Amino acid sequence: MSGQIMTPEHPRWSEFVFKLNEESVCLGSTTYARAILRGMSEIDIESSLSALKILGGTCDCEILFRVARVTEDAAAS
Repeated sequence: MSGQIMTPEHPRWSEFVFKLNEESVCLGSTTYARAILRGMSEIDIESSLSALKILGGTCDCEILFRVARVTEDAAAS
């Protein structure tokens, strides 16, 4: 398992967010994020989910609305 961690700084962040956004239901968990990360090679899933939780992404929708939104807002500034 590689040590790459999925955060807004990762080169594949946009791909991850796009795929997560395609899921229309948040289950109050990171079920979809975990499945997407599992399909992305060289990503440390548990470390990525821990990092996203620290950034405010405690579930799939919070990853989109807190972590990804903050990233988009910062980029627009």
